[in-house]
Amino acid sequence: MPSQTAAALPLLLVEDDADLAATVEEYLIRRGWEVEYAANGARALAMLLDRSYALMVLDQRLPGIHGLDLCRRVRSGVAPQLPILMLTAADALEDRLAGFAAGVDDYLVKPFALAELAARLTALVRRSSEGRAPAEPLLRYADVEMDLSLREVRRGERLLELTRMGFTILELLLRRAPAVVPRSDLERHLWGEELPGSDALRTHIHALRSAVDPPGTRTLLQTHRGIGWQLHVGPP
Repeated sequence: MPSQTAAALPLLLVEDDADLAATVEEYLIRRGWEVEYAANGARALAMLLDRSYALMVLDQRLPGIHGLDLCRRVRSGVAPQLPILMLTAADALEDRLAGFAAGVDDYLVKPFALAELAARLTALVRRSSEGRAPAEPLLRYADVEMDLSLREVRRGERLLELTRMGFTILELLLRRAPAVVPRSDLERHLWGEELPGSDALRTHIHALRSAVDPPGTRTLLQTHRGIGWQLHVGPP
């Protein structure tokens, strides 16, 4: 039975492994997605300029234009708000941080289960649609201000460069600040009931902390091991 969440949504699959692409395409079509396929980054760029997609599944290692380079081009103007899930054989923290910095929303490490891929895509689309109608324009705590309408965050006079997932995490922390947000609440907020298999949340928190609390600033993002995270002004 096709997924009601995914029904009729156009998805761009960018993968140079023809066998894997065929398997993924067949599975997602049976789940109700409208799948279009590109074997390289150049073809994907042309397709993105030709029509709009609800989501892109992007292989990290592509011939010609590398997956991260393609992601940067998409974010810089081709389709800035397009949700992107990256397929990768590398699961090192540095690789994932590089992907999130380039604008990737979620990662799935090869080999992966097709059912998990479908669940991740549904969660990405849900988060994207929920993020289009913020309930209030500004959120503030301490010297951090988030403008939901512009999707901008400042700490003092400094404009923060956040990933899409980092923005989503910080929004929830700001809404509850200075209370501690349990790990389970953050995971449900990001992925619903379909939690990622790897420790993706830790990677997103690491990237968010680097943006919010660079060297020389007072610590704001506090970790409560085994419990969760909070925004609270710490010692200088």
